[in-house]
Amino acid sequence: MRTPATPEAAPSLPGQRAASARPPAAERLPWVHGWHAALVAVPTAALFVLGYRRRWICDDGLIYLRPVRQILAGNGPVFNVGERAESSTGTLWQWLLVLATRVTGEDPAFLAVGLGLALSTAGFAFALFATCRLHRGAGVLLPAGVFVLLAVPPFWSYMTSGLESGLGAFWTGLSWWLLTRTRRGQEARETYRAAFVFGLGPLVRPDLAVVTACFLAAQWWVLRPSRRGTVAVLASAGAVPLAYEVFRAGYYGVLVPLPAIAKEAGASDWSRGAGYVQETLGPYWLWPVVPVLGALAALLVRRARRQRRERAPRRASLAVLLAPLAAGLLLAGYVVRVGGDYMHARMILPALLLLLLPVLVVPATRFTGVASALLAVWLCAAVSPLRTPFDVRSTPGSFNVRSSDVEGLGDHNPVRTATWVANWPALPEGRAMLARAERAPGPTLLYFDAARRLHATPARADSPYRVVIVGRHLGVTGAAAPLDAYVNDAWGLASPIGAHLALERWSWPGHEKFLRNHWVFAEWAAKHPPRRDLLRAGAPPEAVEAARAALGCGELAELRESVRAPLTAERFWRNLTGAVERTRFRFARWPAAAQQALCDRPAGGRSGLTR
Repeated sequence: MRTPATPEAAPSLPGQRAASARPPAAERLPWVHGWHAALVAVPTAALFVLGYRRRWICDDGLIYLRPVRQILAGNGPVFNVGERAESSTGTLWQWLLVLATRVTGEDPAFLAVGLGLALSTAGFAFALFATCRLHRGAGVLLPAGVFVLLAVPPFWSYMTSGLESGLGAFWTGLSWWLLTRTRRGQEARETYRAAFVFGLGPLVRPDLAVVTACFLAAQWWVLRPSRRGTVAVLASAGAVPLAYEVFRAGYYGVLVPLPAIAKEAGASDWSRGAGYVQETLGPYWLWPVVPVLGALAALLVRRARRQRRERAPRRASLAVLLAPLAAGLLLAGYVVRVGGDYMHARMILPALLLLLLPVLVVPATRFTGVASALLAVWLCAAVSPLRTPFDVRSTPGSFNVRSSDVEGLGDHNPVRTATWVANWPALPEGRAMLARAERAPGPTLLYFDAARRLHATPARADSPYRVVIVGRHLGVTGAAAPLDAYVNDAWGLASPIGAHLALERWSWPGHEKFLRNHWVFAEWAAKHPPRRDLLRAGAPPEAVEAARAALGCGELAELRESVRAPLTAERFWRNLTGAVERTRFRFARWPAAAQQALCDRPAGGRSGLTR
């Protein structure tokens, strides 16, 4: 790394650290170090206890487990055998669960809960320690933003849940710790190590790419490396994500995980997104806290700018201070733009954590002392009986998934796959139908009618699966179904066909696309299904025939080939080179319209690709 010869960079020899000035008198007092250690240890321990008390795994968390089981069974990173579909949004989380399950032999659901709790706790500890380090030259520190973590129950709930949230909190805290360690003159190896960690963001969750970009930009601004050093940093950050992206495009045939396509991660619904934020901030009395924390952040920025002008030793870099604030605002803006999520508060929590990072603790002054006291009073009020317990199931925009799961399962801490399979209310009928289908003389399709009752009909004779079952609750259905059965996801999270339906805005956020039975019957049912089954399914014969024709035409036929044809070198290359267009491809949800767009067009005409 090239180190410019500036007064603040001395000593300027590569690999040599800058000498630190003598700490302030307040920092040399014996009790100060103990107080700062307590600022990290006490909230971290409290968060661990709170997360442990609310430990659980949700249905969406169970979605990760079927690919984990498929990988360990030798079937590859797929949801269904013979179909290359990436149902896991968090790539690193999926492979971490594979490793943990392989090593321990434990139930992957139980491991997902335990790992999530451990990683999120470690992430909060890293975050607190890093913020203390950021302000280490300012003497005594006071708690501030950390009170929000202790007051908002969704932070505790998503320390587990089986989702990638725990890993996301760990990556955020670790990245923040590495960023606050960035100093001119540091060893190149340390710089590249930090850049490598920053670069893992898109593999933790794709939307964390904005955090990666902001942290890398702050690191570059602090270090000001040469052109060669910049290339080396970017190579360290991008090597693994880019390599995996090539694998994803060639193996799955698209550029993003299927949930990003099914939930239309590039769409816009600003009003619904604003409502989603309100449903997070309002019930937990966060609005009064926003101006206090905003004032603290502005004060820290002003202080950093003043120290920058004065070239004060041990100063907090302005770029480092601004990086998580910029990343948090961008991430929050993205969540608002796409319309939020159906799971209460889940999508906005990473942005909120980023915005809190610089102000988790703050230097002690008269102003910050008053602010810290006000926040402490707010914490006591927010967790007291004064605040009415909030149940977001009564709102139109999001859903209190944990409360619903606990109520449905009759278990305050559902942490094992067996708990879900044994107790989920919708499953007894499904298990009975699965047993019946396995005893049937031929392949069987299990489908739902309009009243959500499960029925069986003969599947096509050449079906590669003994049982095809439509999954409305994809996680628990995938957990209950054998690995060699085909689980046809109704919402498109694991279905290449369903994910590429044209956007249909209705119902819960992220659940606008619904694969209707005429598509399911067209692909899996016998050529001439019993009339009673067509009536139950709400699938007129003409609609089924139109859907069957559309499935064999144009880009839709090629899409099916990209995920089901044997993965030869030629197929990998075709998937790779066509990944952009395939990712953008959408087709009409009504069979007649899809058939007309895909099949009934002039020779050489373009098919019904839509955005």
